[in-house]
Amino acid sequence: MASNAIETESISRSKSAPAGTSRPTLTLRNEAISAHSSFQSVEPLVTPTRRTQKIPTFFPWSIFNLLFVPFGILCCYFSHRVSQFKIQNRHDAAVLWSKRTFVVNIITTLLMIGVIITVVMLHYDYEQRNEETVGNQTRTTGSYIPWQPGR
Repeated sequence: MASNAIETESISRSKSAPAGTSRPTLTLRNEAISAHSSFQSVEPLVTPTRRTQKIPTFFPWSIFNLLFVPFGILCCYFSHRVSQFKIQNRHDAAVLWSKRTFVVNIITTLLMIGVIITVVMLHYDYEQRNEETVGNQTRTTGSYIPWQPGR
């Protein structure tokens, strides 16, 4: 039994390395038989693909952001890219673009809210400066330019 193992395997040492530092390497003399018997049951390693269905695309939010046209179009484009990567089953790219879409949607929504608040406040200020109360009647004066000095 021991002689059979010696016949099929041999340990060779490197000639160039010093005697105490060489590492043994295992070589099989009967490779055709051992490869046929040992590798038939082993299946090749297949990396499982990660599921991309739970990655958000933020389409409804992006469509809402179309009210703020230039950035809304950008949000819709980013959402479209996420859905394309999900169709192609490219998980890493879909996650990256989903995060980008989230950030762009947040920025667009905050800008839209800021613009709305600014417009409402400027309109209110304009109305307050144009109204002049005299007794029981309110009358409107001439135009008011808020950045004009001396007013």
